[in-house]
Amino acid sequence: MQTEKLKPFYLFFITYMTQTGIVLFMLPNMIANYFGYNGWLMIIPISVFAMIQIGLIAGIYYFNKGSSIFQTIETSFSKVNIIAKPLYLCLSIFWSVLSITVAKQYVHVMKFLYFPQTNLQWFVLLTLILTYYLVTSGIVTIAHVSTLFFFLSAPMIFLLIYFVPDFSFLQFSTFVFNEHNDFYGGMIEVYTAFLGFEVTLFLFPYIKKEKKVFKYVFLGHLYTTLLYLSVTIFCYGFNSFQQLNYQVYPVINLLQYIEFDFIERLDSVFFILFYLKLIITITMYIWISLVTFKRVVKWSAQRSAFVLLVVGYLVTLPFVTKNELTSLLFLLAKVQILISIFLPLLVLTIIFLKRRRKHV
Repeated sequence: MQTEKLKPFYLFFITYMTQTGIVLFMLPNMIANYFGYNGWLMIIPISVFAMIQIGLIAGIYYFNKGSSIFQTIETSFSKVNIIAKPLYLCLSIFWSVLSITVAKQYVHVMKFLYFPQTNLQWFVLLTLILTYYLVTSGIVTIAHVSTLFFFLSAPMIFLLIYFVPDFSFLQFSTFVFNEHNDFYGGMIEVYTAFLGFEVTLFLFPYIKKEKKVFKYVFLGHLYTTLLYLSVTIFCYGFNSFQQLNYQVYPVINLLQYIEFDFIERLDSVFFILFYLKLIITITMYIWISLVTFKRVVKWSAQRSAFVLLVVGYLVTLPFVTKNELTSLLFLLAKVQILISIFLPLLVLTIIFLKRRRKHV
């Protein structure tokens, strides 16, 4: 069991690496379909809403002086465990299913784009083994690996410089949000791209208590926003609006234009490097599933993690095609949006009720 505490700056890497997922590759297409011309502008207000959610989590951390949210919930009322433990069990299974769905969807997208004739179930198994190893190694090890993977994958954003000579502001047109489709539904789906910050809600007991701890979470989120804005703006400036509407993975299409003498298919290299980011996303959701599960069942971390991975894999077995997994992932992501909104509000309400009782 690790007793070392996380230095707050690791929250930057954990937040960014958990937030960015497979949605990045289809984000410009989603934005064009839902918001129409100059739809990239909608990234900003959606990001601001996510920052408000991070602010609520920061408020919980400071009001509660870094205590675990589980302790806050369990010590609030005498009979709370009757409700809390079944809720913990449901949440832990849900997060396990969500993480396995993310892993399987990535593998199916890889098969769709690069290896159509290959059975990639062994790749799923490898992903689960790596996830198991990281989760059972502890949060400090996960933070260190997140930092390493960040520096291996983050420089890929500089590939956008390649498209500067062909970038055209004429592609943006003078219209704003014209030809949009399901505006409010689009806001929800694009918001799923920012999910991941809520894992910090479970990190409180593992963070060294310092001033301005959550500034690193805000910075990680802002870096994610910068990445999404940069990629989407370049896709808008390089493609016509009509092209963005029918390209399923505009980012991959964009990268296919890059040519170097010493490497072919740079887009495939980028996609494989992106796997490093995906591992952290999966690992963090399995990790919060594990710490939640252990509030109910007092098993070892190794046994609990194994059971959660197996349960998550078995639940997702009926979903075999890329479209089925994509639909399942967006459904689970929408449920996660509700959790990311209402769980902090629930904990804040409990904190204020406890403070009120003390002053009565």
